[in-house]
Amino acid sequence: MERSVKQVIVMRRDLNMRKGKMVAQGAHASVGAFLKLFSGQVDANGTTHISLEYDKDSFLTQWLDGSFAKICLYVDSKEDLVNLYRRVREKAPQIPIDLVQDAGLTEFHGVPTLTCLAIGPYWADEINAFTGDLKLY
Repeated sequence: MERSVKQVIVMRRDLNMRKGKMVAQGAHASVGAFLKLFSGQVDANGTTHISLEYDKDSFLTQWLDGSFAKICLYVDSKEDLVNLYRRVREKAPQIPIDLVQDAGLTEFHGVPTLTCLAIGPYWADEINAFTGDLKLY
């Protein structure tokens, strides 16, 4: 049986963000988690070079050649979001994850606010161990 690959975006429902804001925050998280998979170096001219290496059996082969599967789930509070982030970082450091903090310039009255996170792309069964009890947004 072939394993599936996905990325999960987890939003804070308690913030009641506008739909456009939610989409932007989720996009920040998605790209941020994906970029965690790259390695980079700065050359003598100050130019940053990044690369991504993976083999044919990697979860990335399936994800990049497939549908870029994403699922959007929610939590009810900042505490729930931070606890999920910490659990994944501690128990599965191989899974890329990115926690997004909005600057507060357009919403949240100028207060920097944790809005969402992205987990993956990675093997769906391993992500599900952390998100299986969360509900679809």
